[in-house]
Amino acid sequence: MSKIDEYLEKVDEVIKNGKFKDNWESLSQFKTPSFLRQKRFGIFIHWGVYSVPAFGNEWYPRRMYIKGDPCNRHHAKTYGMNFEYRNFIERFRPDQFDAAEWAKLFKASGAGYIMPVGEHHDGVKLYASDLNRWNMMELNGRDYMAELHDACDQEGLGFMISNHRAEHYWFMNGARRYYPQSECAKGLYPDLYGPAYVPPSGHIHKTDKEITATEEWLRDWLATACEMIDRNRPSAVYFDWWIQKSEFRPYVKKFLAYYYNRGIEWGKEVCVFYKVGAIFDGCAVFDVERGQTDGALGKIWQNDTAAAKNSWGYTQGNQFKTVGEILRNMIEVVAKNGCFMLNIGPKADGTICDQEKRILLDIGKWLRVNGEAIYGSYPFEVCAFEGRKSKNGSFKENKTFRNGDYCFTVKPGKIFVFPLAETLPQILKIKSLRFAGEGGIRYDIKSVRILGQSRELPYKQSEKRFEITLPSKMKNDIPICIEINVE
Repeated sequence: MSKIDEYLEKVDEVIKNGKFKDNWESLSQFKTPSFLRQKRFGIFIHWGVYSVPAFGNEWYPRRMYIKGDPCNRHHAKTYGMNFEYRNFIERFRPDQFDAAEWAKLFKASGAGYIMPVGEHHDGVKLYASDLNRWNMMELNGRDYMAELHDACDQEGLGFMISNHRAEHYWFMNGARRYYPQSECAKGLYPDLYGPAYVPPSGHIHKTDKEITATEEWLRDWLATACEMIDRNRPSAVYFDWWIQKSEFRPYVKKFLAYYYNRGIEWGKEVCVFYKVGAIFDGCAVFDVERGQTDGALGKIWQNDTAAAKNSWGYTQGNQFKTVGEILRNMIEVVAKNGCFMLNIGPKADGTICDQEKRILLDIGKWLRVNGEAIYGSYPFEVCAFEGRKSKNGSFKENKTFRNGDYCFTVKPGKIFVFPLAETLPQILKIKSLRFAGEGGIRYDIKSVRILGQSRELPYKQSEKRFEITLPSKMKNDIPICIEINVE
């Protein structure tokens, strides 16, 4: 019996004896962990072998084999096509990686948890594994995930992990399609390069319409995903796309049942983040990548985005968002009952670039003043967002905020208002806080102030709008938060 078969027998046994079974009815007993609402903000980390070439983005291992792609041209010029992806693994030696230093930085950012990539599309695991030799314990003698987990425990940070292995089934198929002399095309190191399946039409990008994963691959996917959670005991697991394919569904159900049952054994709340169509509503936590919802959701959801505009992993040409852009994104997500996961991409040597450090520290500085309106907050029942609505869905985050755009969160006895325009008029006019009427409020207002300031602000409420008078017109590149105390 293979190691995969042995592991899947264990999976079946846990499901058989546990509370959760591998069907939607049973999995709907899932309860969203309370720590998501309490923490609201986490750090995503894309770090791995793809950080070595530091070019293009984290899809370099695929794109280096696709003729005509900028990564392909760069690779041919810089390394030559005889230099295979496997050779980058030999250069991934993060001797400057210090898990304790990372954890201290993440704590200073105001984050409540972190989520490093355990395995990306390239098939290389950053944790120890008995099921696949391409893991960092075997390759480098270090289990980077275990080191990070221990360091996070010391700082009181939650530890999550992401898994992107599903796409590995076809990820490097450009090597088979365009480079017959490559290690992949010759069938060398199949446990690294994967099936690298080429669709029947030969069109390597038709991965949804023309590719169906084999049972052998699906069993491997399930066993390695279950081993990942057993090795790392994360509070949450994030799955990238492609698990929404119909052939994955029974295996996804098994993973959920196994993981939720293991969470009960460990005595900890756990959850899974998924993208649209992969998991039935109510059985896990919905995730939106680089996007928004058009209104507040009744259930906790997650947004994941990156500090860099062009890549999730480290590249030498990364272009970064401003702190103000990131904070506005966070505010809108939290106001709509979401959790905000901000990605950084460390260098191959294990260091975090200065610009990302500054971004994280500036976010932490802002949260020390305004975190009361973020951590443990709830959506405002009257209105989560006033102004020009965001488009619903992934990859729709490039929005310019205008005067009259406001987000709201609440806590008992407090309404928090975030004006989102980068320049504010002296008088803020907020329709959602007008007195009574449709969409208005009837609370008795006690005081109004900017968080971090003691001075109370003048205000006026009518049946048309609520007006707050600021000391003057002001720059709002780093957004302020206004606290309204009510009876």
